[in-house]
Amino acid sequence: MKSILYAGVLLFSVLVSAAWGDLSGRWSGNDGGTYYLRQTGSHVHWYGEAADSQPAWSNVFSGRIHGTRIKGNWTDVPKGRTRGAGDLELVLEKDGNELRVVNKTGGFAASRWTRIKTDASVTQPLKQLKPSGKEDCVRFDPAALGVRQVKGRWKIVGGDHWLFDFGPNQAAARQSLNVIIHYRMDRACLVGRPNPQFSYMLAKGGSPSGGMAGEDCVAFDPKRATVSNIQGSWKIVSGRRWLFDFGQGQTEARQALAVIRRYGFSQTCFVGRPDADFTYLRR
Repeated sequence: MKSILYAGVLLFSVLVSAAWGDLSGRWSGNDGGTYYLRQTGSHVHWYGEAADSQPAWSNVFSGRIHGTRIKGNWTDVPKGRTRGAGDLELVLEKDGNELRVVNKTGGFAASRWTRIKTDASVTQPLKQLKPSGKEDCVRFDPAALGVRQVKGRWKIVGGDHWLFDFGPNQAAARQSLNVIIHYRMDRACLVGRPNPQFSYMLAKGGSPSGGMAGEDCVAFDPKRATVSNIQGSWKIVSGRRWLFDFGQGQTEARQALAVIRRYGFSQTCFVGRPDADFTYLRR
């Protein structure tokens, strides 16, 4: 009787595994890391790291598929600087293309993983998608974003589209993704298409607010901001300092100022200066 029961459980696991397909491949975690999974039968193993070179953390996992769930153990390894260990229970979702944490111990940071598709599938920037709502914004799920190298360039990718291109700067891409996750940004908005002169991010329809350790931000007073023509170029100016340059785009400059006042943006923040790879506004 026990052997029949065991055979039935084993058959069920095999059928479920076949239904999901092989989980082997690269996965992106919502902690900004890249995970390399290998499935052999009902067993799953991975190696995950924050970056290719001198990662802040790196870990390994070994678990087993039970129906639609994976149960196992993780531990940090010495390539990274952290030293932790614990248990993980994950659930398979979206036809085996996403993993989500159900239970965890040991302070594991990630809670969701998305299967990384091939470079050929990432063909368009997210800004080419049709905007939703009155503003020119495109929604995305911050938990589904990841950092990927596409045709030699590091990008923040969501599904089949990319949001931001960082060229050879992998560190800036990962830092920018951390910013998006920290503020729970879920909309990328533009002023002026097809060549946008101004962009901003929203979090649940409002201004990102608060603060983040190590941020590079410059404060300004949105109530004092105005649109001025300086030497033939339309700019948003606050006091004696100009914030944004719109060239000949007077209309775009006024639209952008209306956005700043609407959301109460009072900080311009940068990832990488003097030539910032990523710029965002917050309260």
